[in-house]
Amino acid sequence: MAEAYKSGQVLINEVSQTKIYEESIAFWNLGQAGILLKGTEQDGLICIDPYLTRRIEEQDPKTEFKRAFPPVVAPEMLRELDGVLVTHGHDDHLDLSSIKEIAKVSNSMLGIPAPLISSVQPHVENNSMHAAKNGESFTIKGFKITPIPAAHTEYETDSFGNHAFLGYFIEVNGIRLFHSGDTVVTPELIEKVKEFRPHVAFLPINGGDYFRTSRGIIGNMSFREAADFSVSVGVDLIVPIHFDMFPNNRENPAYFVDYLFHQYPNQKFHMMVPGERFIYHK
Repeated sequence: MAEAYKSGQVLINEVSQTKIYEESIAFWNLGQAGILLKGTEQDGLICIDPYLTRRIEEQDPKTEFKRAFPPVVAPEMLRELDGVLVTHGHDDHLDLSSIKEIAKVSNSMLGIPAPLISSVQPHVENNSMHAAKNGESFTIKGFKITPIPAAHTEYETDSFGNHAFLGYFIEVNGIRLFHSGDTVVTPELIEKVKEFRPHVAFLPINGGDYFRTSRGIIGNMSFREAADFSVSVGVDLIVPIHFDMFPNNRENPAYFVDYLFHQYPNQKFHMMVPGERFIYHK
């Protein structure tokens, strides 16, 4: 099993020592859809969709979802977190084992789609929890966060009209970021993201197909759709996600790079490896 580029205490030390100044943001790739975001000291540190255990394969040893690399950090190492955002309830995004361990060692706020509150609340009783709803902005220290609906692969709401799958618009230190969560492209998504015009977009590229769907694996944007979508909405930097962790449900990122090279040779992108840091300056 391959080791991450940077992991464990070495990665935590790098996060702690990274200093961010005006109109910049640092982020680390935790694998799958997991992203760690750091602004200035006043802005704080938040994490999106941390899957930092082997919970899926431990609960079901026969599952086809087996990690291709170890967790880059243990959840209990994230003591300095100010917040965790969860996009939806699938185990590789809402990892209760990670959430529970983070809750034990930090005072972080948990932002989670409103329909999931009742099922998660018993596991994080000592931490503040925010019911994330479409268009209702909230803050975690210096991060302004606005949830928007995601279609994975349809828009799904509970009896109160609250969306079960979300993406997040994030504004911090003069930078606008969009983490899509798991989603396909829809006209509504194009319209909302075009209006927000993110500097950085974290987008899935693993796509979907008949055979994966027949096994209950729900699809996402393909590498072509992620590229076309980004250009159509005016993203400055594309950061592909959701292609690295599970060999049964991933896409070769070289296809994404090749497609950009031929169709949009001037579009900025960065293909991250697990444990890597990237500092974006506007």
